[in-house]
Amino acid sequence: MARNPSTRWYSALAVLLIFVLLAWLLGAVLTLTGGEKVALQVGLVTLGLIAAGALLWYLRPRDEPVADPTDKRDADVSSLVAAARARLPRGVFDAKPLVLVLGPEGSCKSTAVLRSGTDPELLSGDAPAGTDMPRKTALANLWLVKDAVLAEAGGPVFADAALWQRMVRALRPPRLAAALGRAQAAPRAAVVCVSCDLFTGPNAHTQIEALAKLTRERLTEAAKAWGVAIPVYVFFTKADRLPHFETWASPLTREEVRAPVGAALPFDAAAGDGGKRAQSTGTYAERMVPRIESAFARIVAELAGHRRDLLGRESQPDKRLTAYELPREVGKISAQATRFLVEICRPVHVGVSPQLRGFYVVGARPVMITDAPAPVANKAAAQPSTSSSATNVFTPQQIMAAEAAASPKGSTTRRVPQWVFLERLFPDVVLADSGAAAMARGGVRVATVRRALLGVGIAASLFVTIAVLRAWMGNRTLADRVTVAARDVNALPVVNAPQGSIAFPSADALRRLENLRGVLDTLKQYSDSGVPARLQWGLWRGDTLLGAGRRVWLEGYNRQLHMAAYAALVDSLRTLPEAPRPTDEYRTDYDMLKAYLVMTNESPRSTPDFLAPVLMNSWERGQEIDADVMAMARRQFEFYATLLASENPWPQAADARTVGRTRAFLNRFSGEEQIYQSLIGQASKAAAPAKVSEVAPEAPGIVGGQSEVAGAFTAEGWALMQRAFADADFAGEQWVVGDSTAAQTQDLDRILAQLRVRYQNDYVDKWRSFVRAVTVVRPAGSGDALVRDAARKVGVVSGAQSPLLAILSMVARNTAVDSSVMAAFQPVHAVIPPDAKGTYVNDGNQQYVNGLVAVQGALEAITYLPPPTDTASAMARAQKAQESLTQVTLAKGATRQLAQKFAVDSAAVKLGPPMAALLEAPINGAEAVLRGVAGTRPPTPRAVVAAAPVVAAPGGGGGGGGGGGGDAKAAALAAVLNERGRAICSAMTPMLAKFPFNPAATEEATVAEVAGLLAPGTGQLSAFQQERLADLLEKQGGKWVAKAGGPVALSGPFVAFFGKAMQVAEALFSGGSAPRVVFLAKGEVSPEVPVIALVQGTQLARFNVNAPPAQFIWPSTTGREARLRAQFGKERERDVGKEAGEWAIFRLVSRAAKAEGSGGSLRAEWNTTGKGARPVAVQFTIESGAPVFQRGWLGGMSCTPQVTQ
Repeated sequence: MARNPSTRWYSALAVLLIFVLLAWLLGAVLTLTGGEKVALQVGLVTLGLIAAGALLWYLRPRDEPVADPTDKRDADVSSLVAAARARLPRGVFDAKPLVLVLGPEGSCKSTAVLRSGTDPELLSGDAPAGTDMPRKTALANLWLVKDAVLAEAGGPVFADAALWQRMVRALRPPRLAAALGRAQAAPRAAVVCVSCDLFTGPNAHTQIEALAKLTRERLTEAAKAWGVAIPVYVFFTKADRLPHFETWASPLTREEVRAPVGAALPFDAAAGDGGKRAQSTGTYAERMVPRIESAFARIVAELAGHRRDLLGRESQPDKRLTAYELPREVGKISAQATRFLVEICRPVHVGVSPQLRGFYVVGARPVMITDAPAPVANKAAAQPSTSSSATNVFTPQQIMAAEAAASPKGSTTRRVPQWVFLERLFPDVVLADSGAAAMARGGVRVATVRRALLGVGIAASLFVTIAVLRAWMGNRTLADRVTVAARDVNALPVVNAPQGSIAFPSADALRRLENLRGVLDTLKQYSDSGVPARLQWGLWRGDTLLGAGRRVWLEGYNRQLHMAAYAALVDSLRTLPEAPRPTDEYRTDYDMLKAYLVMTNESPRSTPDFLAPVLMNSWERGQEIDADVMAMARRQFEFYATLLASENPWPQAADARTVGRTRAFLNRFSGEEQIYQSLIGQASKAAAPAKVSEVAPEAPGIVGGQSEVAGAFTAEGWALMQRAFADADFAGEQWVVGDSTAAQTQDLDRILAQLRVRYQNDYVDKWRSFVRAVTVVRPAGSGDALVRDAARKVGVVSGAQSPLLAILSMVARNTAVDSSVMAAFQPVHAVIPPDAKGTYVNDGNQQYVNGLVAVQGALEAITYLPPPTDTASAMARAQKAQESLTQVTLAKGATRQLAQKFAVDSAAVKLGPPMAALLEAPINGAEAVLRGVAGTRPPTPRAVVAAAPVVAAPGGGGGGGGGGGGDAKAAALAAVLNERGRAICSAMTPMLAKFPFNPAATEEATVAEVAGLLAPGTGQLSAFQQERLADLLEKQGGKWVAKAGGPVALSGPFVAFFGKAMQVAEALFSGGSAPRVVFLAKGEVSPEVPVIALVQGTQLARFNVNAPPAQFIWPSTTGREARLRAQFGKERERDVGKEAGEWAIFRLVSRAAKAEGSGGSLRAEWNTTGKGARPVAVQFTIESGAPVFQRGWLGGMSCTPQVTQ
């Protein structure tokens, strides 16, 4: 195709101008130095020149094949295609599917198209219309059918390479449109017509071989020109030349001769895909020959299968016998036909190749038709010509014989050929094949890669420009992040704690460290794994940022975390006793020594998986810390361990005395302990832990408890441990324990037997503790929010993805490892079996789940009711809640029925009651909500008090009357006071029903709510006293009393309430407007309870024999949690009580089993359970002297709305 020179140069100039404009625009917009701007603009202009040159090269004039100037056929072929394209609207010709019909002269190509049943319309060419004897095609014919274009290449074009090349190129759609994405190449296919004469004539082998070679060349040239793997359909025409074909086909009906006879073949993936071709077994012929031979065998079998049916239709015995011979004749030509079919589509090694899609048999049979009577003189003219036409099927002698046999009387009867097995080939096979469309789409993709070089060049240039800009912005963003984060970390102080207490960094401090660590971690990953291309382009300076930021992070990390963790670890090693105690754990002490060596002499051995947990344990020092703070601290330790492996930021030699003493201590452990801890550690590394987050992602906020169980105590860990007991290496790491600390395994059989029993007991204890720690979170909120929260939580627990059942399913799977373990967890297996798959709900727990669903529905029904604004609505809610309690009763009954399935043997009975309580927990939470709603009372109506009428004072009387007597002024004042009292009580009464004023309440009053009502000077009650009661109330000593002689008389109950409220306000606010309670705490230690620890927020006070009282201030500014811990004997510390919320310390004290004291002194005692448990007591002393911790003291009042008498 010739290129327009003007188009080439205009396009190249446009591309260059785009880059010049882009260089100017970016130079004006971006903030760059002079040198950077020049470099950017020069680079863009250079890219523009390269793109313009590539465009000029791509649009260069193409050299077309040179034809003989005296031969006009080249132009005629192109003009025929151009004429056909011109007859259709623009683009329609190229958008339609194209079928190329080719073959040698005399192969019935024109006849196949005209008799194809597609009603073809001739667009260009010399094919006559409406005749049974089409003449030889000079060059080409192009027809339009309903959904496609049929292009017939005449014999001269098929034989001439130059003509063929010009024709297929002329039929090629515009490449530029496809490359720019404006059009998609339509499907292309080819139909090869081959006469059956070649297989039965003399020298058939040579002729077929030459035709196959020529056909392959033509098909390959077409596939190369069109850029697609053309599906090829082969028509074996003139099948009537096969012996006995006429006899076999003559009895067939009209519908039977319309059906195609042949075989469709699948695409050969290996021939069309170079990668699959390399992986395929066998050559192309070895793959295709069995397929084609099998297809021929099926055709022969199908033809033979029709012989019995045809016997009943044929009345002449001689024809009956010959009809049996056609399948055998078809089988005779199958070998040569197979070689021909294999050869014409043999793939080429470079470029696309045609694909054989199928082959079919087409022929004709003579039928008798009757014509109208014609004059006798015209008979001679009606005789057919004796010359042989290219598409003649019957000889002139046959036609003359048929006419001679016809009756001369009346009408004339003659024999004409009727084409069989052809009519549905094109519409039902060739044009209906979706494979051609798929090949065209694949061809478009292949052609796009080759033809879109122009677009790729321009896109590459724009990509480079955008990439440079993006890299500059990305590097600048990284630098800004490092600068800001480093500045924040530099401002952090050193974490110091008063003597006798432990301090932890604040969440804000760790958040600052985490921000810097996050960007440094990103930079380190880039440095180790390779910088992303989006940040390179000569602008990367991350290594400099990493070095500077790392120094800042290490300084901040050392101040906030490392100093405390390292000091605690070293102190733990130095304070180890001479000999191990029963409570000492080999693995813990071994890990501490290993970590100490890693941080000193063996830093290249550092790994985050090992070092971070050890440092975390040393840093925590047995304290409970906020989960977010823990997560951020863990990431800092992991990052430090990663940096340590490459370079020790604080190089120092290990203290030989400490190392030697610790190694001697480890050497004194029994061999049994060392072996056990080693096996547990190995199993935990090899087996993944059982995590709640993986099986119950909806658990947070619904179900609480332990987050995971170590891998050594999972089903996989159990299997690993059993194998390890059989054959394990018990030697420790020599660089940690030294040469002399080798495990002693002389009596290995006895040790292993003991360890098996110990591991089984530990396994049961781990999972039993896990189940006991599972809790169901109670509903939270107030009013409708509380009911909605209860409905939501019950709905989640009863849903298909129930976190409670998911956790129990995890327990069941991991406890089905041994019969004795299964017996201990029979209550869990009764709820959900270990082999439950796909769903957590089964026949065993269906009634329990149904009960939860019913409770959820009852809760949701209440949320649909209107709020209790009057007596009717309040009573409606209360009645609905009372009715809903029936569903709670039924659900509890279903739970208890399920609990009756729990075994009562000694192994399972330890888990039965906790399991029953756990299943009933969501129902209990819903019941508490429903009972609260059932107690809904109508709101107190707002009464309007009218002024009393003015009456004359009785004689001799006078003075200030009460609210109902006196003059009008006193009556009006009384009305105002009473109205104000009702307003205050309407807000205060709900607050007094909450904790801490009501010790039994589950809902807590917020500090802001209490301050709004009781805060001295700013609260509603204090403001009421200052604005309205200053002349009516006075404080005498520490007591509020009514003034004598006031304009109105205050009611006694109100004065008592006001005095109590002011007393509570002074105790909670210490005379200020902000809540503040200062108190001292001192744990009562004993030999049985040597250590008691009290935690509020992050403040920790640890009490031993010589520890002084510790001062606490409520509310805590470091957290909303209060915890009491104790150590019993030589056991590890464990929780005695734990509460959360703004009133956590008040709630903790209220949970005490005993509370004795007077004034500001209180002794609280908590009962505990477990091994070696003893009562734990703490002495509290309130600085203000008010008994705020005494149960019920804060709530010993009732708001009185009637202010006056």
